[in-house]
This record gives sequence, structure tokens and C-alpha cells, in this order.
Amino acid sequence: MHSDSEDYLSGDDDDFDRQQEIARSAFADMCHDWERNQKYDRALQLTIERLHCEGKEAHVLDIGTGSGLLSMMAVRAGADSVTACEAFRPMADCAERVIASNGMGDRIRLVKKKSTELEVGAGKDMERKANVLVTELFDTELIGEGAIATYRHALQFLLEEGCRVIPDKATVYAQVVECPLAMSWQTPKLLCSSDGDVLLRVPEEMVNCRGSSAVFDVQLSQLPLESFNALSEPIPVFEFDWSSREALKFKRHSRNLLKVQSSGIPQAVFMWWDLKMDLEGTVLLSCAPFWAHPDFEELKTHKQNDSIPEPNLIPWRDHWMQAIYFLPHSKTPLVKGEEIALDAFHDEFSWWFGLNDSSLDPGHCSCGVHIAYSRSRIGQLNDGPRNKRILNYLEEVLDKNSVVLVLGDGSLLGLSIRAMGAKKVILVETNQTSRHCMERFVEHNRLENVKILSCLDDLTPDATADITHIFGEPFFTSAILPWENAIQFMWELNRVKALLNHEVSVIPHSFSIYGVAVEFLDLQKISAPLGTCEGFDLSLMDRMIEIR
Repeated sequence: MHSDSEDYLSGDDDDFDRQQEIARSAFADMCHDWERNQKYDRALQLTIERLHCEGKEAHVLDIGTGSGLLSMMAVRAGADSVTACEAFRPMADCAERVIASNGMGDRIRLVKKKSTELEVGAGKDMERKANVLVTELFDTELIGEGAIATYRHALQFLLEEGCRVIPDKATVYAQVVECPLAMSWQTPKLLCSSDGDVLLRVPEEMVNCRGSSAVFDVQLSQLPLESFNALSEPIPVFEFDWSSREALKFKRHSRNLLKVQSSGIPQAVFMWWDLKMDLEGTVLLSCAPFWAHPDFEELKTHKQNDSIPEPNLIPWRDHWMQAIYFLPHSKTPLVKGEEIALDAFHDEFSWWFGLNDSSLDPGHCSCGVHIAYSRSRIGQLNDGPRNKRILNYLEEVLDKNSVVLVLGDGSLLGLSIRAMGAKKVILVETNQTSRHCMERFVEHNRLENVKILSCLDDLTPDATADITHIFGEPFFTSAILPWENAIQFMWELNRVKALLNHEVSVIPHSFSIYGVAVEFLDLQKISAPLGTCEGFDLSLMDRMIEIR
């Protein structure tokens, strides 16, 4: 969670919906991650025990304590002192109550500050530097929440030389794949009629665009194995030694030679990481998908419930998933047995990958598509069965005299109506970036009699007089929930109808909303109450995150 607003961290803004924000921030989801909890607990036990065996005291610093769980584990493991810090004020207030309710209010010093604001010395936030750091600063990208800077600051100002850090190290893994399914979320495809005639071609700058630089986090275990071709084995590309400030660089590049195990087009890199929780590396926490998970075979052997699919046997977590990074566009296939170089890069917060290119810059969208539309929307644009059904219907009801008004953003289906032979198409594109993308499709496909409006107010009486059909997928960039697209379409449709003095055909004619009760294996943990977690009462946190 990040904000430049001090009120956001302090919770002093009365208009800020704290409960809803906390509930959406996955605090509870992390506490439901039993493997994470148990391995942090075990690493604390081992670390504190070893320090005591060496005749040393264990002074623990917990950065970003959240619920206070790790601090309470440290006390239970025998820490001589524990200092916890939490900058997000509503969460810090909750941690204070949780710690007190578990009888540890006098054992844990809670400081409601960022770790970078802590002061060390007599009468200050920390009486002395700590010799044990325990923290969970990670996201799917490992470093996306600023872990590098936080560790570097702590090692320089808050920790003793030779301190123990939990977790001790992290290793990042990458696997080169050919994955048409992933590419359907990245690049728009051409649209064809039922006869196979091309209706819309995609401009080259959109085909070659590197796409959004934002992380594409997914549950890789839920991808069908037949949906991708693994061109390489997973390989480690970087290690992070969290106990060494000198080793924690903000920018790095690694070149990794690998042998191609299957021929195919290199389209993407699957990425994940694992944590070595203690100095000796005896406690390992892996975020690998099931096919690369170190515990998968053992879990499969001891499977007790046959109704659980194999991909779901590994520990489930929604706060640390896996990520997909798209490689620069290439039509050249890799051949089984050849050797290639996978170049991996990171800056302070993010990753990018290339093949045989040690000077590759971070990718960003230069075509507008990845700015205007989410990856799920691009996937919808490329949904073949959906497009086919809609296009088949449009071919039935439209003719060369049809004048079609298209309501919604980024409707390639609406634009293709002109290529199907309709007399004229009018698009209402309220999103400026989306409007630019549609203009590029019109230009690239040399479409005539296409008018693009920026709002319904630009719809003139002369234009409305000729309209025979109104079409919408519907999709609007402003919608968050799926049915909001339909609501927005109805609202705009009513505005248009008020301008018309004749009947028109509306496509779609109606919509229905369905609901079904389901039972999840794991997804309910996002909002399920915690109750007791690893022997600690977290019911006070349940009350805080409940959305009323």
C-alpha cells in the first residue's frame, strides 16, 4: 500500500474510508497464509535460539508489523526485546489493541512511524540498534513495495553489524515460454468475418508495443498446462541478500545462458521467487507454480482429498502470486537444443526481460492501447467465440444502408461494422486515449464514412436523423464491475433516444444478471475472519476489516 498523502498514512483524513481500504489491502489474506505464518515463526525460533546459544541477546525489529503477528511470535520465541513499527495509523492502532489483548502490551514497543523515520538512542524510538530484523515487505514482484530501500536504510541506521535478517535471502526465477493465451491479454488481434475475410488489421505500432510496465500478476497454477509451451526450464536469475547493504543494488542486470528445451516463439517470461527464511537456509518458502514447486511431489504423495485438483495442492496465497513479463515482439522461433541468453533486469521496484539483449530498456506503452485498456479488456477484444457470435448476428441484421451509432469505448466490433459494408458508423469515444486508438485503426484500415465523437453532446440532429441501429458491446473504461457497462449503456441509450424522432434497432436488445452460490477452495480467505492465528487472538482485527 502506498500513498504520497500523509493523511493516508496517519488516518487523519475524516473522509477516508479506512475500513474499506483495509479490507481491500489483503491484511487478512496474508494472515490466512498458514505456510507463511509457520515458516516465519520457525525462522524466528531458530534465529533467537541460535543467538542465545552464542551467548547473545535477541533484540528484534519488526518493520511494517501490520496485525502485530510477527512481533508476538518473536516474544513467544524468547526475544529479549521487540520493537515494531507501522506507518498506516488505523492498522497501527489495531495492532496496539491486538498486542494488548494477547497480553504482550508490555513486551512490544510499538512505534507508529515509517521505519525510515525511526530514531535510535536513549529515550528515542529504539533504545538500541536491533540485531534481528523480521519483516514482510514483499509483493508479487518481490521488490515492488520498496523492499530494497527499506532494507538498505535499516541495515545502515537501525541494525547492528552482523545482524540476522528474516527472511535471509530471496531468489528470483524465470522461465521462457510461448503462450498464446498470455499474448491474448497483450496484443489486439485482427478481426475476421464468418467467411474469413479480414475486417480490421492491427496497426504495427500496437503489434510491436512492449505494453504496460505494470506487473501482470496471475495465479500461474490455474493456467492450463496445454496453454503454454515451456521453452526453457525455470532458472534463478537474481539473488537478494537482505542482510548485506552492499549487495542490495537498486539497478542490476544478469545474463543467464540456457538451453532451449522445446521449439517455439519466445513470447513471455514467467517469474516467481522464493525465500530462504533463516541464515542456514533450512526453512524455504516458495511462490513457484505447482509444476515447479519444490514440495509438489511430496504434497501429491500425501494427498488426502481426491476432490482437490493437483494445481491446488500447493499452498494458496493471493498476496504473492506469480507474474508474466512480455518479451520484445519476435517472429523468430527458438529451436530445441540451441543456447540463448536470457537478460534479466530490475530497478528499485520492477522487472523486465529480453533475449540476447544486454542493453534493453524498461518497456512502456507507446501505442496507447495498454494505457486505455486493461489486460482483461484486451483479452475480451481477442475473445474469438464472443466476437464470432456478435459478428454473425451483425451480418444478419445490417445491410449497405445501415447507419450505426456505437456507444462505448474501444469497440473494435463496432468499428468493424463499417468494414462489413454498412453505410456509416458513428462512434462515441469519451476516453481520449481510446479515441486516439480508434482513430489509428480507422487510418490503418483506410475506413471511410466513420465519424468519432468525443461525447454524446456532439451528436447533431442531422446525424441522428440517419441512424438505423444503435450498437454497444457494451464496454466503458469507467466501469469497474461488469454490469456497470450495461447500466452505462442504458443511460446513454436513453439520452440518444430522447434525440430521436424515429424507431431504431438496439443491439443488444436486453440483458440479464445471474447469480449462483459457490464453494471456494481458497478464494474466500480474502475476506474470511481470522479468529485465532498461530495461537494468537486476532479477532480485534476481524472487527476492523469488516465492511459494514
